Amino acid sequence: MKSLTLIALTLALGVCQAAIIETETLAGNDRSVSSIITDKLEAMKVQMADGFPRFGIPPMAPLKVSHRDLNYETGEMRIMGQVDDVVINGLNEFEIRVMDYSAILSRIKYEFNFASLNLTTQYEADVGAGYHMERKGGAFMALEDLNIAGFIKYSTGLLPSSSFRVKQIDVRVKVGKVVSKIENLSKYRIFNRKLNEVIEEFISLTINDNTELLASWIDSAVTPMCNDLIGDRSLKDLIALITGGGSN
Repeated sequence: MKSLTLIALTLALGVCQAAIIETETLAGNDRSVSSIITDKLEAMKVQMADGFPRFGIPPMAPLKVSHRDLNYETGEMRIMGQVDDVVINGLNEFEIRVMDYSAILSRIKYEFNFASLNLTTQYEADVGAGYHMERKGGAFMALEDLNIAGFIKYSTGLLPSSSFRVKQIDVRVKVGKVVSKIENLSKYRIFNRKLNEVIEEFISLTINDNTELLASWIDSAVTPMCNDLIGDRSLKDLIALITGGGSN
């Protein structure tokens, strides 16, 4: 997870800053830098099918997970179980709607849109909340028209050897529609559909009604983690790391 965070950060920032180095060629043309970032992200989407072996990241288009345990508990609700044969589709099928770089503001504004980010799996669950029941079957879930937008602010220091620092990460997430098709939540088909509708509404409200809370949490949690991962690396070090010219 730490490697993935570092790659995501440096692909968004390091690629941008690599373009800044070529100031004579770009002549301060921010739009040209934005185009370079977009091209790199488009190339990354293609590479996601094969993964990033150098960083130990498996293929992500689709992303496959053979097994994960479930362990969720809040209040009286408890869910224990497992999911198998998880397949996540759509991670590389996003549209880059906005990619705007500003050298003056040291900021990258972005907006990505996923038509459908979906998951299929087989599950087994032991559910308890003042009662006890066991359920298992197939499941399909999708986040449709998923929009992720925001900006990244950073500083590179005055000298080439200065440490690279992320100042703020702003992430705003909205989902247009949630689809839940989980089998065997109830042995009655109509109740099973109603329970799936409850899940759809819960996920939709959780995402769309907590935009500010989620953005604040990501900034407070991820920004210091990114800077911790970067350590005292300079911009040049980060670029070398992504291009294979540096060590860990």
